[in-house]
Amino acid sequence: MTFLILLLACSEKADTDHEADVGSARDTAVRVLVPANGASVESPFVLSFEAGADVHAVRLDRGVGTIVGPTLVEDGAGELLVDIDAGRWTFTLAAEDARGAQLSTHEVVIRVIEVEESFVTITSPREGAALPAPISFTFEASDDVASIELSIDGDVVGSADPHDDSLFTVPLEGSADPRLAEARAYDAGGVLLATDDVEFTALPGTDSDESAFNDRVVERLATYPTDGSYGYYWPEDGAWYGTTQDLWYLDELVAPGDPAHRSFCVGLTWEVFMLSFAEIDAESGGDGSLNGVSLADLVDFRIDWFVRDLNGDGPGVALENYGLGERVTELEEVQPGDFIQFWRHSGSGHNAIFIDWERDPEDDAITGVRYWSTQGTTDGVGYNEEFFGSTGSRIDPGYFYASRMWMPEDWVPWR
Repeated sequence: MTFLILLLACSEKADTDHEADVGSARDTAVRVLVPANGASVESPFVLSFEAGADVHAVRLDRGVGTIVGPTLVEDGAGELLVDIDAGRWTFTLAAEDARGAQLSTHEVVIRVIEVEESFVTITSPREGAALPAPISFTFEASDDVASIELSIDGDVVGSADPHDDSLFTVPLEGSADPRLAEARAYDAGGVLLATDDVEFTALPGTDSDESAFNDRVVERLATYPTDGSYGYYWPEDGAWYGTTQDLWYLDELVAPGDPAHRSFCVGLTWEVFMLSFAEIDAESGGDGSLNGVSLADLVDFRIDWFVRDLNGDGPGVALENYGLGERVTELEEVQPGDFIQFWRHSGSGHNAIFIDWERDPEDDAITGVRYWSTQGTTDGVGYNEEFFGSTGSRIDPGYFYASRMWMPEDWVPWR
């Protein structure tokens, strides 16, 4: 499963990118394209998917058992007709080889609604999610819904515009106890049209400190050309670290750079991290070590950075595991030079370096993020913007991660 995650962690759309040694994982992977995770649909609906070269058939499961399949796959894609009762369902699309052995799975949560009914759906946080506080909510609603009232454990916390993608953030206290969020949808006359609820856990967030390491990161970004000469590249096969230049650690070459200066997202942010550290280490007379990380440890550090889990963090996990930094859970505390990993409702993700927030000009609410990374939309290294939202290619705020590297004097023991 790890290599499939690496494939998705740096992708701009459903059929793209990422990391070394994933050729075989691509061949066994399966992925739901439509409906997007969190979407609301009427039944029956068509579920479309893509599949790797080794996938012979797929089946669709809904917790209690198979509801469609096995269905043969032709030319790496297909469609399934799903007819199911109204409700919020977790669907698992499973890939099988020619002998019926399971190769991989992809899970999506979809809300099935009655035909032409008014509806409201909490699309983030997802049912059962455990996320650091504060919690940002997104909603999808039918056109006749004019306002949404949100309550947590029965207490009203505010109202949201159902057709505005600005984040609706609730400053909850973190705890291990599950919370119940209920959205109540009203029309323009105040008539209740629909409700939806999800159970989630608001975990304690972090109280982050500023770090001079961020300044070095931002300075280094300015040394990369953004004219397309440092292009984006994802190889079809073979081992490659996705870096534009050779990276050295403890006098050993740990990542050979691409002769044409191409890269993919996690490789590039790891490169910026390693080069910024090397510069600071040389200036301070350090021993070249990242808090005692050995060459063998660095392999695990890099795998952490490159993201191990679907919808998971990468840099934040790596920095915390080795006492090098911390996660930043309060969006307003994220600063230029922080490392970010985010996932879209579609299931694809991206790894980048934070530059600034995109905001609503009327109320200054966060609507999206401006970042630096490498991606096809900028023809390689460059600055880009993406926006939060409720479905599809918009960023799911429940899976937006930011992390910050500390200066060497602030590192903590990790062994």
